[in-house]
Amino acid sequence: MINHFESMNDFQNNQSIAKLSQLNKIYIKKSVVEVSGCNKYNIYGIHEFISESEYNTQAIFYIAEYSDFCNRQFCPRDCRYFKLLVSNSQTSEKNQLFEKNTFLEFDRTKKCTFCCFQRPEICINFKTSTSTFYMGKVVVPFNLFNSSYQLDAYDSNNDLKYTMKESCYSCNICCGGCKCKKTCKEQYFRIYDHNTQEFSNVQSISYNFQKSCLKAIYDKIHEFPQNASSQDKILLICTIIMYDMTFFEADCRRR
Repeated sequence: MINHFESMNDFQNNQSIAKLSQLNKIYIKKSVVEVSGCNKYNIYGIHEFISESEYNTQAIFYIAEYSDFCNRQFCPRDCRYFKLLVSNSQTSEKNQLFEKNTFLEFDRTKKCTFCCFQRPEICINFKTSTSTFYMGKVVVPFNLFNSSYQLDAYDSNNDLKYTMKESCYSCNICCGGCKCKKTCKEQYFRIYDHNTQEFSNVQSISYNFQKSCLKAIYDKIHEFPQNASSQDKILLICTIIMYDMTFFEADCRRR
């Protein structure tokens, strides 16, 4: 077993983390891979910007969903189990090389949320060849009558770090990239610090009615807050992806 200091050194020296630490802004590219028929899974690419509006098509790293068919098809989106593997692999294809180069896991266990007895949460773990280092978690808190779509992000000490939320009545939730040419083609979701002060936002990019609205595919743009550490950035990336997979897996007609 390696100690905490050595784990942090391994984390900071990871080539993808070192690259991410230098970035102030990222583009999160979402793809839905069809295995067969209605059997699909999500892959996210984390890209750097090479200009104000253009991003590098080669991702810094990829995040792939690992879950079984029954969980994806029959479990409610806030209850179902899934694991996201974060890999240094230069391709988004799920294979042995992808798994071998995994350095982070986002692990969400199955929860029975009936009567809000248990709340969905995803744990972030940094993996080395010999050990696993807990980095934090993202939780869906209880909200009366689901009055807001909210996630709370906690650091490795389980202290509240960030909150990402939007009202359930917002156009961002009810709509999504239709042909109506309204501003919902570029949606913004707010991120707050532990003092509930808004300090950042996530821009969600819709494509068109067929691709985004009906198939629930949105890319994200996020500018990291100033002085955000590498751990903070990973926590924010996990929060954004958890938000997408918890609240936006269903198309806008079923939210």
